[in-house]
Amino acid sequence: MSQEPFVPRRSNLPIIAGQGALSVMAWSMASPAIVLTFLAVSLDLPVFLAGLLVTIRHAAGTLADMFFAQSITRLPQKKSAIARADLAVAICFLIVIFAVTYGSRPITIAAFVVGIFVIGVLGEIKSLMIIDFISDNLTSKDRMRISYTQKALGGAATIAIVLLLHQLFQDAPALTRHSTVVGLGATCFVFSAVFMMTLQEKSPDQTSSTASSANTRSEAFKAYWQKAKALLKERWFQKYVLIRLAFVLTGLSVPFYALLAAEAQHSSSQGLTALVVSSAAALLVASPLWRALSSYSNRVVMVAGASMVALTGIGLAAIHRWGFDHNVHLHAVSLFIVTVAVTGLGSARGLYFMDVAPKSQRIAAQAISQTLVRVAVVAISAALAAIAHMNEIVWAVAAISAGSLLAVVAILSFVEPSIPKGARQEEKA
Repeated sequence: MSQEPFVPRRSNLPIIAGQGALSVMAWSMASPAIVLTFLAVSLDLPVFLAGLLVTIRHAAGTLADMFFAQSITRLPQKKSAIARADLAVAICFLIVIFAVTYGSRPITIAAFVVGIFVIGVLGEIKSLMIIDFISDNLTSKDRMRISYTQKALGGAATIAIVLLLHQLFQDAPALTRHSTVVGLGATCFVFSAVFMMTLQEKSPDQTSSTASSANTRSEAFKAYWQKAKALLKERWFQKYVLIRLAFVLTGLSVPFYALLAAEAQHSSSQGLTALVVSSAAALLVASPLWRALSSYSNRVVMVAGASMVALTGIGLAAIHRWGFDHNVHLHAVSLFIVTVAVTGLGSARGLYFMDVAPKSQRIAAQAISQTLVRVAVVAISAALAAIAHMNEIVWAVAAISAGSLLAVVAILSFVEPSIPKGARQEEKA
């Protein structure tokens, strides 16, 4: 059974909301999937490389899951480690911008590849720690409220700041505009770290650390796969992994739909602003929408999200076929819809996981499920990048649409309409 989470001081809740909102702003303005993809295309880097950024980031995250999950589990308290991860990510983004601004073409390509790899590792380490931190320090009801509040606040603030930057730098060169957006995102990571350090964290449980700190990396790797074999025998974990695998293609919609938009709009002065604003506005809409539907049924959220991605992809293919790619508003609307969809899928999946995963297995289960899913993501995203490079990006979009339709069928087949509270307690036992 998982332990009842620590009930924090009520004064902690607005701090957590603010920290999460800053993190949302940071990942929106320095988004590898949208902003860095747009920047890569505007710099005339190969389409294959722009598409491969997704593969590199997920491959890095897989390595983080495999080699750092055990170390994260042994951390008695996590807020300082989360803050350091935010600071390190901010430095990585600033280094990429510096290389893009002052470096040669080979240095720029190397900065994108290495920067995205390191950001992928750090982002996954932070993700694992955040899940454990939130699960330990918030009640189930507060988790849902804070999760959607963070997205709403972060989305609104992002829209305001990006529109202000657009007005201030609309006559500046494209590289200056794009670099400013990424640089401000890096600044938000720094403030997120400051907010995190002001939180009161649950006192460490002296009995919870069972692993020896003297474990070598090879021993940790062996223990990781032993834990994977044990978890794959548990019903709740099997279902969770199946749910995640069903949405592999759907989860790739944002970077590849953004890649199609970047190809058509990278020379436009409004292109990046429109995409960032639309993705941030999607968080505002997604928060109340998915919060209402999540309380009714997780399956409804999954089916609705995958259907939205599939229909949007079909629409993008149509406007490409009819030659409307020059319209920035159509791309902004498409990115808005898929961001709403993917946000709902991610939130519902995360809340479901925090409810069903036992405390003793939480970090390992999240890391192992990430590894299993990312093996598929790395292979599929590399294939889609190759398709986009050799043919047209719209074919990758079409493949994602088809995969999303199959995901709808899969979810309707093996996920029950709702999970009764009594059944959740049995799965935790």
